[in-house]
Amino acid sequence: MLTPTDCVKDRLASYYHWNDKQALDQALLVCNDKPKKIDIKEIQRWSKQENHLKKFEFFLDKLKKNSNQKF
Repeated sequence: MLTPTDCVKDRLASYYHWNDKQALDQALLVCNDKPKKIDIKEIQRWSKQENHLKKFEFFLDKLKKNSNQKF
């Protein structure tokens, strides 16, 4: 079973590696639906490991603009 954080990482993997914009939107939807269950630090660590910090920053910027939660 995937945690909400794992689900976001799965969706971001499609965005990172294949530029799948729909997967980016899905990651954002999960974050907005379960904001308290998302470990942004873990996603950032993983994104760095995947060599996609630039796309992570884009994701985080979109998340901050579309959410009233603080990340």
